[in-house]
Amino acid sequence: MKPEIQTLASTEIYRNRWMTLKEDKIQRADGSEGLYSVIEKNDFVVILPVVQDNIFVVEQYRYPISERTIELPQGSWELDPGATPEALAAGELQEETGLIANRWQYVGYQKLAQGYSAQGYHIYLASELRYEGQNLDAEEVGLTARKMKISEFLQLVLEGKVTDATSVTAFLLARAKGLID
Repeated sequence: MKPEIQTLASTEIYRNRWMTLKEDKIQRADGSEGLYSVIEKNDFVVILPVVQDNIFVVEQYRYPISERTIELPQGSWELDPGATPEALAAGELQEETGLIANRWQYVGYQKLAQGYSAQGYHIYLASELRYEGQNLDAEEVGLTARKMKISEFLQLVLEGKVTDATSVTAFLLARAKGLID
């Protein structure tokens, strides 16, 4: 079966260690041509660290929106592209929150913004936690971690105060599957 859109040419516009921006000349099924911009980024992980009726969140300054945001811990493979999603989740949890989990549960996989990127994310529930200390990297200066009631996090989501779509989706998916109350 012929794809609905064919790539006629692809040009790399920009690249850094986190992403590549491409501009593709395309042809649609009806024969019309156009341009499509695509951002290539590695998949990432998002973690729901839960203890009883509490969840650990991170708060950090997000430059593109010029404000501090509450999010779930998350990160990608820029330092170790060969790591498994589980190993990456464990590393990001410890790096951002200082927590080590003795129990991991896979929640699912979602795409972030499939209108311009194939990037997706693996979602994990982490439990049986112990604290060993944060290990923030240079891009995470100012990041703080804290524990809050799951009901409080849900309220912040409902009030539109947690605006990170990845955190919202991961939380609601875990809740819909009955993994958190």
